[in-house]
Amino acid sequence: MADNKEKILGMVEAALKKNPAATTEELQNQVKKKYPSVGPLTKRQFNARYVLQIKRRKPGAGAKKKPDAKAAPRKPRTRRAAAAGRKPGRPRRTRRTAAPASAPAAERSVDRDEVRAQFLSFASDIAAAEARKDLVKVLANVDKYVDAVAKAVG
Repeated sequence: MADNKEKILGMVEAALKKNPAATTEELQNQVKKKYPSVGPLTKRQFNARYVLQIKRRKPGAGAKKKPDAKAAPRKPRTRRAAAAGRKPGRPRRTRRTAAPASAPAAERSVDRDEVRAQFLSFASDIAAAEARKDLVKVLANVDKYVDAVAKAVG
């Protein structure tokens, strides 16, 4: 098979030299006449195994065009950027400080354990609801849990 693969690659390469615009289907039909083992391959498989291999070998196959070095420099898109003599886009980075907390942690009167207990109570009541109506009752009484958390927060 490896021997045939090289022959098939050569055949595809010759066909592409004659007609660079040949489709994969045309190439496969040409090769299929001489090598019937190519017949069961899909167009995609044939393209991947043979056609792309040849195209990758060509010089400059993957090279992208580079912009001309002598091209004119781009103008800034905003007036402010033009006046500052810098490129537009992302604003300059400035040092930011953390926003001050509304109150120091020591001054806050939050009973964290009580808030946690209320959330766990709410979750366990939802988990214990067996029927849909029980779940609706728990959710309808959500104000009870909210009041308890508000009381704990202060």
